[in-house]
Amino acid sequence: MNIGSLKAILILITLIYPRLDAQSFGQNKVQYKDFDWSYIQTSHFDIYYYDGEQDLAEFVADVAEESYEQISIHLRWNLKNRVSIMVYNSHNEFQQTNVVRPYMREGVGGVTELFKNRVVFPFEGNYEQFRHVIHHELVHAMINDMIYGGRMQNLISSRVKIRVPIWSNEGLAEYLSSNWDTKADMIMRDIAVHERIPSVKELNYFMAYKGGQSLWRFITGKYGREKIADVFRSMKRTQNDEKGYESALGMDYKDLTKQWHKYLKKEYWPDVKDRDPIEDMSEKLTDHKKANNFYNVSPALSPDGSMVAFLTDQNGYFDIHIADAITGKLIKKLVKGNRSVNFEELKWLQPGLSWSPDSKKIVVAAKAGKSDVLHFIDVESKKSKKFELDLDGVFSAAWSPNGSDVAFVGQSGTSSDIYIFNLDSKETKKVTDDIFSDSYPAWNSEGTEIAFVSDRGDYVSGYFEGKMYNHDYGQTDIYTVNAISGEINRITDTDYNESHPVWANTEQALLYTADFNGVWNLFLHPLDSDVLSKDDIGKYSQFPITNVLTGLQQPTISKNDNSLIFAGYSGIGWDLYSLSQPLTLAKKIVEPTQFIINNKLDNEDIVDLRRHKNKNSMERSDLISYSDWVFAKGYESFNAPIEAKNEELEKTSFDSTMIDGRFIPKSYKTRFTLDLVSGNLQLSNVFGATGMTYFSFSDILGDHQISFGTEMVLTLENSDYFFQYGYLKNKLDYFFTGFQNANFFQVDYWSLVRLRHYGIQSLISHPFSRFQRMDYGVSWHNINYTRLVQGYNEFGQLEYFPVEDSTYSTILPSISWVFDNSIFGLTGPVDGFRKNTTLTISPGYGSNNLKFQTIKSDLRKYWRLGRDYTFAIRSFWGISLGSNKQKFFLGGVPYLVAGSGETNGVDDNGNFREIILDDENESLIHDIYFTEYAWPLRGARFGERFGATTSLFNLEVRFPFINYLALGFPLKMIFGNIRGHAFIDVGAAWDNISEFSTKDWPSRYGSNNLGNYSPVVMTSGLGTKINLGYFLLKIEAAWDRNENGYSKPQWYFSLGPDW
Repeated sequence: MNIGSLKAILILITLIYPRLDAQSFGQNKVQYKDFDWSYIQTSHFDIYYYDGEQDLAEFVADVAEESYEQISIHLRWNLKNRVSIMVYNSHNEFQQTNVVRPYMREGVGGVTELFKNRVVFPFEGNYEQFRHVIHHELVHAMINDMIYGGRMQNLISSRVKIRVPIWSNEGLAEYLSSNWDTKADMIMRDIAVHERIPSVKELNYFMAYKGGQSLWRFITGKYGREKIADVFRSMKRTQNDEKGYESALGMDYKDLTKQWHKYLKKEYWPDVKDRDPIEDMSEKLTDHKKANNFYNVSPALSPDGSMVAFLTDQNGYFDIHIADAITGKLIKKLVKGNRSVNFEELKWLQPGLSWSPDSKKIVVAAKAGKSDVLHFIDVESKKSKKFELDLDGVFSAAWSPNGSDVAFVGQSGTSSDIYIFNLDSKETKKVTDDIFSDSYPAWNSEGTEIAFVSDRGDYVSGYFEGKMYNHDYGQTDIYTVNAISGEINRITDTDYNESHPVWANTEQALLYTADFNGVWNLFLHPLDSDVLSKDDIGKYSQFPITNVLTGLQQPTISKNDNSLIFAGYSGIGWDLYSLSQPLTLAKKIVEPTQFIINNKLDNEDIVDLRRHKNKNSMERSDLISYSDWVFAKGYESFNAPIEAKNEELEKTSFDSTMIDGRFIPKSYKTRFTLDLVSGNLQLSNVFGATGMTYFSFSDILGDHQISFGTEMVLTLENSDYFFQYGYLKNKLDYFFTGFQNANFFQVDYWSLVRLRHYGIQSLISHPFSRFQRMDYGVSWHNINYTRLVQGYNEFGQLEYFPVEDSTYSTILPSISWVFDNSIFGLTGPVDGFRKNTTLTISPGYGSNNLKFQTIKSDLRKYWRLGRDYTFAIRSFWGISLGSNKQKFFLGGVPYLVAGSGETNGVDDNGNFREIILDDENESLIHDIYFTEYAWPLRGARFGERFGATTSLFNLEVRFPFINYLALGFPLKMIFGNIRGHAFIDVGAAWDNISEFSTKDWPSRYGSNNLGNYSPVVMTSGLGTKINLGYFLLKIEAAWDRNENGYSKPQWYFSLGPDW
């Protein structure tokens, strides 16, 4: 009997049914809130909302329909399928969405998925940002509808082979949603002047968003906006992105790169004249290039002027560092973000660090569990005290000079306002109370006034009866509010934007940043009423004191006004810079950039070349079409007039009924629709590639998920199939699975064995936080062993007849404790800690009264060394007790595709150890189906050692190998970010501790063994990991150590996740 074939069955089951047992690792998406959804309908969109925030949904409706018209004209495409939009009230609640499985980290403003072409985004208190996200994501939805038919199924089934490049997709989304702005201009001016400009193909790996936006600006400026549709239609027709661009523009990517580079130099080199590089007009405190990071931002000078706190991503995620304010030398790492429940997310998009008046503590807003909190951190001890606030979001904390009050931005519902938290009373006071977006509070030296940024325009008091959609929320100015009376005064009234105000301490003046004439510079704004009347303040007094080439933000000033530190952008990254005596700096002349000069010439007009407009589109007061609800998808034409059936109909419905200009909302009802049908490939270490057809269904919110698959042959008992249901709506996740797996293998010339494994399993996952959970599972297993022998039936035909049949059954409860705060890179974890401790018990229920208790623990620790290197260590151990102990098979790698080499100094063309077992052995099924696997142990064969106790240690040093690889003919392929690793694996498996003191092979290994025995296997080697998008390819060479030294390498080609 080929026992290797038997052992592969459980491997195959693991591949097919990833949720049958407790999940090994992975962070949690915790449902802290019970969402009660409603929705409204416009001509093209179903907009879902909750908590009665219909005003927010109607704002989305207005922006979405306006954006749709613009996108539709540019792509020359009308939606063929309605798009569902899910609106969350905050980023914290957005992170709980089940529409997409990945965790939505800080900085992810929205997402468009392709299974149902759903759009999901949060409102984060800023209406201009919100409008931009809506428009941006709808570009993706329209491209999905146009290129992919609005369904992942078309990609899976290979009906559509084109993959729109990320720079083309994201760049167009940025271009159509923002056209062009001073921040995009800053980034491209910097790279055009300071750096090597990437090629078109390199944009897939570098600067995809802003580089792509700039490339589309160049294309439309040269050929007209009508070319956007030409490019996408050509890509769809040719099913090739480069051929699509070449067909539409007459240039391949090489020529397009040359033309774009010329345009950038012509556009930005004139801006260099009379402007100061940041490093020339200030003292540089950090160096993002040396640290190989991007962000050093949100500086906060201590009141005594000796230290500066700031946010940095030097380790790949945001931490809080303390540095010397004069030299920039690092003093300490104060907070490690993204690794604990208390600091799940640091608010780097709306940052705000602030010192206590005695320079001993720092306050910062952060996400902690279900909500945002204010953290008060002792700089010396690093101990933190947090205060939870009943708000949707908390941002930009500022400590008052009185030491008792902290101002911050609080988001609640449809607005963000300025709040004050009192440390003595622990009470929160709302200072501004209106629908407008207020941000970046800053105290004056007396602690009586707060300067802030707002989009309120002329509605200074906040009283506003209109709709935010009709308000100019894209314009921001500086205002002040009295901390006691709440009286608001307007400070600036300009046609450009201001941000990040700070008060001078020795003079009546404000400093802030403004994008006057196209560049974000530092402005000084005197407030002395003895010099200027109140009407003059904000109109004539402000003036720039810097004239930088790129841009700066987030100024912070010392208590004596002698030093100012800001975050400046240069060399494709943000750094901290310091200025001495900022209040004495002379007024600068800031000339307009080419963007400002040519802005009036940037024609956004476009000819509407669509073949037809939406014939179903009507005013909201018109009749409603229920065609999308009466008939299933694809049958809407049954409601259409006969003469319209030959025309291309759009699968859209009319707006919801309205009364007095308001939508009539509808309650959400669960309705399942198909996500995909797919023929998937599974890998077995013995059987190789096997297939199964999958069907996946879910509701529109992703709370209910159903999947089933089959490899149907002639009869049910000879087929593989499974059914799974997941309920994800509440904090506890429930999974239920039924399955069968049938495999055949040859015993001898005349007979074969069929093994059927079928049963039911359930799992309850109880997350305590994003990083920690308990999994509770119970499973009922049945294994049927049937020996089939060839014989002649009554008609003289050969067929197989059962001559031996037996069934084994048991019930296995299990419990797992999982902790995972790891941070992932492109090929696997790069930092953090992962732990899974699982206890499985067989209480003896079932036909064979199997009794065992198995506990296993898998610990993995990752240290990030700089930005590109990782040292990883793993420890796995397991022990099984009881009268029917489980066995641990040690050796090999999972998901092996191919491999060969030498083991113990002998040529080894197979991947499995030669283990001879009697197929009549009654314990055979137990040994196969109730075996645990300890791997990877590279350089050893599968099952090189086995026993009731095991221990395995893996060490890896992971490093960059090839950043960019382009292959030519005949394999025109591009690979990026290929990683290398060196490893040492050491493992052992034993039944009795005495095995460590003998060189004789235990009887369980049979008689065909070479050399002396040791339960310990030690190997080392080198490898590389290539992210191919859908899976990770690992190529590894390993050497095992034996009594004669080291063997020749054992080669492995495998797929699957990295440990």
